Amino acid sequence: MGETARHVGTVVHRWLQRIAEDELRGWDARRVASLLPQFTEELGRRGVPNGEVKRASEMVLRALTGTLADDRGRWILGKHPEARSELRMRVRSVAGVRTFVMDRVFRSSDGIRWVVDFKTSRHEGANIESFLDSERERYAAQLNVYAAALGQASRGLYFPLHSGWRAW
Repeated sequence: MGETARHVGTVVHRWLQRIAEDELRGWDARRVASLLPQFTEELGRRGVPNGEVKRASEMVLRALTGTLADDRGRWILGKHPEARSELRMRVRSVAGVRTFVMDRVFRSSDGIRWVVDFKTSRHEGANIESFLDSERERYAAQLNVYAAALGQASRGLYFPLHSGWRAW
């Protein structure tokens, strides 16, 4: 399900951006469930095989409804000063020019700037905490570069399929 998982991630990111741009207004599980046919269509257009599209659509549904049901997910997507979704930034360094796209950047009510990356990685079975810890290690360098590009920021990884969170 490698290529399908990538497409699921793309669709989830697109809808999380939309929900964040709406500052959660009007978004609940019922509204997300009503979009299931649209998720199916989007995934089909992206090339998800017919035999996988139903399961993939249900993963999108689960990721979005889980995020809306989770206090941390709602906090990330909610209204914040300086909030941006899918922030594109070009950075010059001795290595050349690089372009980054940051899933969510905002300043929290306590004045802390955050850069949050959404990961639609799935984990089956026990020990979800170990999985989340290993994903934090795996993506730390990426988030550290984003934070530096912003002039420093707290970093967070949010896992919509697990309502999982790792911050540093």
